[in-house]
Order: sequence, then C-alpha cells, then structure tokens
Amino acid sequence: MDRQAFLARLAPRPGLPVPQAPPRPGPAQGDLTEMLLTNLQAGGCGLHRATGAQAALAAVLAIMKEAGVTRAGHAGLPPEMLEILPALAQEAGLDMLHLPDGLEGAPALGEPLAAGLTVCEMAVAQTGGLVQLSGPQGGRLLSLLPPLHVALLHASAILPDMAALAATLADAGRFPQGPPACALISGPSKTADIEGVMIRGVHGPGRVEVVLWS
Repeated sequence: MDRQAFLARLAPRPGLPVPQAPPRPGPAQGDLTEMLLTNLQAGGCGLHRATGAQAALAAVLAIMKEAGVTRAGHAGLPPEMLEILPALAQEAGLDMLHLPDGLEGAPALGEPLAAGLTVCEMAVAQTGGLVQLSGPQGGRLLSLLPPLHVALLHASAILPDMAALAATLADAGRFPQGPPACALISGPSKTADIEGVMIRGVHGPGRVEVVLWS
C-alpha cells in the first residue's frame, strides 16, 4: 500500500464527528507568579513585592539607597509613579534622572550612572525572563549600562510561556507598527568564558533587583 492510500484510510468517514481534544486550562495567575519568581531567583535576581505604586517606588529607592546609589536614571514609569517620584526621591536623598532611550545623548548620560530603574512591560514565567521593549520612552539602555538594574513589573503582566509572548508581540492592536525589538533579562550579566570562572557584570549589570507590584 502506498502512502496516499494509507493516509486515505485514516481520514474520517463522512458524517462522523471529528474528535476534538478538550481544552487544557492554563495555569492560574498565582501559579504563574510563583513560577516566575522561582525562575528569576534561580537566575540570580533579587526579589521584592509591593502593593500599590507608592510602596513599589519606595521599595525601589530603598534598594538603591542600600546599595550606596546617590544618582540613578529612570525610564518608562507610569504617570501615577512619575507624579510621586520627586518627593520620594528627595526624601531618600536620591537624584533621579529621566533618561529614556529616545533622549539625545542617552548612552553617554547613562553609562556613568550607578543604577537604572526601568519598567518591564511583560515577563515570561516559564523561563524567568523579564521583557524590556525597545521604544523612544523605553529603558533598554538603563537595563544594560549601569551596574545595578532595578526592574519594576506589574503582576498582571506575567505571561505563561514564549508562545504567549510571541502572540502578544504580534498583536496589531497593541503594536500597530509591528512587533518591537525586545530584550529578555533572566538575571545579572555573567560569563565563565575565561578558565570556567564565573564573573558577573562584565557586559551588563552585575546586580538585578525585581520589584513585583500589584
């Protein structure tokens, strides 16, 4: 029997219903959160939780102050955080510079900063990856140049896997100009190329702290 004849015998008979696999429920949001945090911690990220914009920003500034930072850059903050940032930063004794990717001279301004604060638009629970999108108001430079990267992530932005990320990036309603470039951050920069010795911060931040807020 040739291949075509064999496949024809497997085809459903006319009039008979084609069996369909029942839909598999996806993981609950709480399970996604725990999966993400577990994988981020395994990648070397520090983890912090906060409820509300003010508590999240206070946690960010406390991390920077503990690290000895006096001047840092920020990009991509939502309006409710931008409104309260100056007062909180002044109280913490920190100078916060608005430094989005589209600002002229951003690389030269960002490189000497001790820390960068960015908002990660999404995260992938399965791989423990923070998604930093490219854009004029984005913070990819601040996620790469300073030795300390503090990433803000809203709990509602956690995706289950890479397939969900690909589908989200291809959503023309959200990204009418086409899928944006993005960076996936799974922990501090590290390499073991030289004699198998692990070194952090060679070509990116040596410390990544994640503040998950809701």
